[in-house]
Amino acid sequence: MSDWLAYGIAAVLTLPLPFLFLFYFFARKWSKHKWKAIHRTAGFTAPVFVLAVHVLLMVLFERSFFPFILIFLLLLLGVSIITQYKLKEEVQLFRAVRGFWRVSFLLFGLFYVGLSTFGLILRLFFS
Repeated sequence: MSDWLAYGIAAVLTLPLPFLFLFYFFARKWSKHKWKAIHRTAGFTAPVFVLAVHVLLMVLFERSFFPFILIFLLLLLGVSIITQYKLKEEVQLFRAVRGFWRVSFLLFGLFYVGLSTFGLILRLFFS
């Protein structure tokens, strides 16, 4: 049973884009609202993309960048809180974390696509 769990987690981390579309499909069927499904998908798959970027960085550069990723996430959360304070003059932590989570989904999704492209080019042309 633990093998199936390990294989499932490995499949999700190595192929997060099909997982993203699959989760969106089920979220869309469940909620019937397009934007709610998109927000749920972004909220649920953001940690998947963060871990997938970590795995890609480990494979490409053969060292762990997890502390740097955590520092980047904390800085991003700080920017989110400061931005909310500047705009609203009051910090609502739930809104700040939700905005941070959505921005991290977008950034790490782009990082994943960029690192995947870099890895393909590196392995095809320079190995």
